Amino acid sequence: MIERGRAYRRQQWQRAKARAVRLVRLLGLSLDPPRVALAYAVDRKPCSCWMCGNPRRHLGERTRQERRFDD
Repeated sequence: MIERGRAYRRQQWQRAKARAVRLVRLLGLSLDPPRVALAYAVDRKPCSCWMCGNPRRHLGERTRQERRFDD
């Protein structure tokens, strides 16, 4: 197993922030993209509403495993 250090984690965090800034600019969500992009860099979901969040929690859908078991 490869052990990865602090430098790798920092590089991945910088990459996630840059991707989030590009996403915010592309969607035109804010006048200050770098500040708003931090919310997207953490998990790429801006909120936990019924459209963005977990379908099992909000809509009562079953997981793939549960559907497969029932069939």
